[in-house]
Amino acid sequence: MRYRLIYTLLVTAQELLFGKKLFFDWQLGDNWALKSMEILEKELAEAKKNGGGDGTDEKPKYVYRRQIVWFNAIGFLILHLASIYGLYLFLTSTMIFTMLWTFIVAGFSAFSVTMGAHRLYTHRSFKCNNWVKASLVFGQTVAGQNCLYVWVRDHRQHHKYSDTNADPHNATRGFFFSHVGWLMVRKHPEVIEKGQKIDMSDLEMDPFVMFQKKYYKILFTVLAMLMPMLVPHVFWGETLWNGFFVCFLLRLTASLNLTWLVNSAAHLYGNKPFTDDIMPVENVYVSMFGLGEGWHNYHHSFPWDYRAAEFGQYFNLTTILIDFSEEMGWVWDKKYATPAMVRSRATKRGDGTHVKYGQQKTVADDGDMPEDDTYDELFWLEERAKSDRSVAQKG
Repeated sequence: MRYRLIYTLLVTAQELLFGKKLFFDWQLGDNWALKSMEILEKELAEAKKNGGGDGTDEKPKYVYRRQIVWFNAIGFLILHLASIYGLYLFLTSTMIFTMLWTFIVAGFSAFSVTMGAHRLYTHRSFKCNNWVKASLVFGQTVAGQNCLYVWVRDHRQHHKYSDTNADPHNATRGFFFSHVGWLMVRKHPEVIEKGQKIDMSDLEMDPFVMFQKKYYKILFTVLAMLMPMLVPHVFWGETLWNGFFVCFLLRLTASLNLTWLVNSAAHLYGNKPFTDDIMPVENVYVSMFGLGEGWHNYHHSFPWDYRAAEFGQYFNLTTILIDFSEEMGWVWDKKYATPAMVRSRATKRGDGTHVKYGQQKTVADDGDMPEDDTYDELFWLEERAKSDRSVAQKG
């Protein structure tokens, strides 16, 4: 009776967390997919032997059964509990300089992920000099979000097979799975199969990326963990205890969750002014805290646009940084969608919620699209500023 109760609690917890019952196969070997197929073949053979077949040679489709990687699941639980304690220390006993240092490290590493791992290395939306590349790889290592090679491969696969079984963080499986659950279970066989076909030749020729990939465990230990906690201790006497829980664990957990929100919330909660038949949406709150990465419906419509949003939109600090770097001569050859391309996409495939062209969607569906030469102006920002200046001058 006691074990039955424990089993029931486990099943209930899995249904709450993952939305369905999971197959209780505790084998965690690397050949788990092959073993699952062997089990399926045995079941089919037994069914055929017992006369359960329908007389045809066609085999039923393989049914994927998710398997929890308990080491990862428990590890993420401990990480988040420790970060809550780190937040308590941050608010009660951390020195002011340590607070500022934590924000600086978190900001630098976050920009390295959004500008470097995402817009430069994944989508090749602009070009830059080697100093910028080295700085971005350095900062991405400090962020602690796996090595750049794996990060880019997973994100390219996400765009190519978005919200399908081959998507590493398929949003059709719910918020929890697309946010962090995908890191707690064995990969779907299609993720493994399709991931091996992602073209990574450009990164394999990049010396910064391959150096980080080769020595990532050492670099992570030094740059993501030791450096953030030792600098406050050495230079202004912060305790190593606070340095570990605040500068490392709290910062790492906050950075990870903000990145994960792009995979979860920005695929579930928002509108679709550019492409209505995909899951990614425009989410202002994710953009606000994610340095401009939440304008996700636009980004999946034009993934090669360096702005990752229409005109960069607001709260897009990453685009501001790229534009500043261009003015300094560090960045060049920025790629972006033309106004005509964006207008055509919004009127033909959007959900009608675009702030300007949503009203013209019905007209576009009828085949009579009026010309509009003012689209290249930031009508919700620049036009308002111009009118305010004209009113001020008349006054």
